[in-house]
Amino acid sequence: MQATPVRLSLFWRTFLLIAAVVVASLLAWLQLFRAAELQPRVERFAWEIASIVNLTRAGLLSATGTARIDLLGALARNEGIQVLPAEPTDRVAAWPDARFGAPFEAKLRELLGPETRVAASVNNDTGLWIRFEIDDDPYWMLLDPARIERQANRNWIGWIGIAVALATAGALLISRVVNRPLADLAKAFERLARGEAPVPLREDAATELAAVNRRFNRMAADLAALEQDRAEALAGISHDIRTPLTRLRMEIEMSPVDTATRDSMADEIDRIDAIVRQFGEFAQPASARPPERVDVALALRSVLDGFRNGPDSDGLALVETVPPEATWLGAPTALERIVANLVENARRYGVGPDGVARVEVDARRVGRGLELRVRDHGPGVPADQLDRLTRPFTRLDTERNRHGGSGLGLAIVARLARRHAGELVLELPPDGGLLARVRLADATV
Repeated sequence: MQATPVRLSLFWRTFLLIAAVVVASLLAWLQLFRAAELQPRVERFAWEIASIVNLTRAGLLSATGTARIDLLGALARNEGIQVLPAEPTDRVAAWPDARFGAPFEAKLRELLGPETRVAASVNNDTGLWIRFEIDDDPYWMLLDPARIERQANRNWIGWIGIAVALATAGALLISRVVNRPLADLAKAFERLARGEAPVPLREDAATELAAVNRRFNRMAADLAALEQDRAEALAGISHDIRTPLTRLRMEIEMSPVDTATRDSMADEIDRIDAIVRQFGEFAQPASARPPERVDVALALRSVLDGFRNGPDSDGLALVETVPPEATWLGAPTALERIVANLVENARRYGVGPDGVARVEVDARRVGRGLELRVRDHGPGVPADQLDRLTRPFTRLDTERNRHGGSGLGLAIVARLARRHAGELVLELPPDGGLLARVRLADATV
């Protein structure tokens, strides 16, 4: 199985880009600083060592006998400086840090003479060794190696760490400032997709963002007005149609027709009434009520009991599997409407060869949400027609048309699922039938 590539959000992409640019700039600045600062530091240290050598050489030249011995002892005790005669057989190791050692040795030769040499060890005795001459006789001066190690100037590591930390914090702040308007816009689009009224976006931001927010607010207001007009129009149509339907039902009841004809006409009126009711449900705007903690088992039981006790219960076999502790944070009416529409769809189109629609309903918690599964064992649908089933007013064939309906049942379910940050997925099980799987996310309080 091919691994899914990791996709970073715009916030983290912006942060990493800014952080990379800042860190690269700091490192480049550091290299320039070290390159520009190295030569003055080498020359300063070379002058310091040359002064020590010259003072020592002058002291040794002016002292004789026991005074010279006392001077050498005082230098060793007080300054950690030892002066030893150089021999041709000495085993000498060069200073390992050529970046600092080479220019340092060159400057010392310039100050002390061409015979000057810098070594890291002589005869396996490590230290800072300086070779010089007194009256053409070669000598080694042994100094504490910490003198040259202090010149390495490692303080820049701490400073560069502080600079990188400040740059990272600044990159986070800049990324947050830059991406917050986009995050607000994404949240507003998400609310709009669920059919909710988004919070108006700020129009006093930067010029480009203000223009985008202004257009979005205008679009959201236009869509809200259009939704309201459609809901009012369908509600008015529903009321206007149901009024004559009620009178027509009364006239049928009083008409001198036989019972079979009267029942057939009453069934047709019921179908028309159901279609009108579905129109109203499809156009109904999102509820403004705050979400509730819904007892899923109780909500499903109230819906399924209505089917078990309904007029068509003889041709319906319901099996439900719901954990008693399952809950969902959302609108209980939306959950009941989803279950009712799915079970009604399965009851109509999932009838088996024996004339019974066997419908399985189960619910379970999945992550931070709820998953509903409603399955029938009917003839199913062609695989290439699954996507069409959730479109409004879609009915696949004449066999389904004979059941009546408006083709809005699954479209209503899909719309309610989107309003609750979920989705409706239709699947064809290997052993036949149709499986409807609905995922609903818990509402944010």
